[in-house]
Amino acid sequence: MSSTSSGATAPGKMLVGGEYAVLDGAPAIVMAVQRRARASWVTEMGDSVACGLDHPKPRFPEAAAARLEAESRVGKVPGELAIDVSALRSDVQKLGVGSSAAAAAAAAAAVHHFHGLDLNDHREAILESAMQGHAAVSPEGSGVDVAASVLGGTLRYVRDPMSARPVSWPVGASVRVVWTGSAASTRDLIARVHFLRDTHVSLYEERMAELAARAGSLATAFETGELGDVVAEIGGYGEAMAALGEAAHAPIVEERLRRIAELARAHGGAAKPSGAGGGDVGLAVFADPDAVPAFEEACAEAGFEVLDVELGGPGVLASEA
Repeated sequence: MSSTSSGATAPGKMLVGGEYAVLDGAPAIVMAVQRRARASWVTEMGDSVACGLDHPKPRFPEAAAARLEAESRVGKVPGELAIDVSALRSDVQKLGVGSSAAAAAAAAAAVHHFHGLDLNDHREAILESAMQGHAAVSPEGSGVDVAASVLGGTLRYVRDPMSARPVSWPVGASVRVVWTGSAASTRDLIARVHFLRDTHVSLYEERMAELAARAGSLATAFETGELGDVVAEIGGYGEAMAALGEAAHAPIVEERLRRIAELARAHGGAAKPSGAGGGDVGLAVFADPDAVPAFEEACAEAGFEVLDVELGGPGVLASEA
C-alpha cells in the first residue's frame, strides 16, 4: 500500500471564447472550474504508485515535466507524486475541462508547498513552471488552460507576450456547463485545422480572421460589462467555430453541440463549444435567469447533463493529507 502527504490542488478550466484564434494572438476569455486535480507526495510506496513521475513513461507527463521545472527553481523533492484527476472526468471519460493543465499546475504548486513556500507569493513562478512543463509535452497548446488552473477566476488571456488579467462577468449573467456525453480528441481536431492551414491558405486565413474579430469583440464586451453583448458574442463565436469546422472538414460543432446551441437560443441565450469542440462540454449563457430552468429541463429531455460545477474561484491551493 502507499500513503500520501501534503501537496496541492488546481482547478480545471472552461473557455468562454478565443478557441483556435488564441493560438494566432487573439485574446481568449477563460475561467476556472472548481473540479480540481490533486497532487500529493507519496511517502510509502507499495507495489504500485498512482503516478510514477520518475518513470520513463509517466501516466501524467505534463505533471512530470512541470514538477521538474519547479524543482529546477526551488529544489528537489524526494519520492513520487500521486496525481488524481478523477474530479475532472465523467466515469472513464474526460469532460474536456483541462485535466492535463490542472495536473501540471497542481504538480508545480506541490513542489513549492513542499519547500514551505506560500503559493500566493510564488504564483508567477508556479505559472511559469506549469506552462513550461505543459508545453514540453503539448507544444501545440496556447497555455490558456494552464493560466486558468494556476490563477483561477475569470481571465482575459493573450498568448504572446503572455498576459493574463482578471475580468468579471456582467452582472446578471447565468452560465451553465453542459456535458455532451462524449469525449473529443483535441489533437485530431487541431490536426485537421492545421491541414487546412497548410493546403488552403486563403480559406484558413479568412476563417481565422473571423474568429479573431469575434474574440476581440467578446473581450471588449467583458471589458464594458454589457451582458447583452456578451451573450451575442458567445453565440457568434460558436457560429465562427462551426464555419472553421466546415472549412477544415472537422466536427468542431458536431450534432450534440449544435443541438445545445439550438436549445440555448430557443430559451433566449447562447451556447458554444468550450475548447476545441467535437464533443466534451458546451458553455451556455443567459441574460434572463428565469429562462435557465426551462433550458436545463430541455437539456435533460435531449439527453444532456447540466453539470453541477462552481465557476471561477481559486486557482492553485495547498492541501494537507
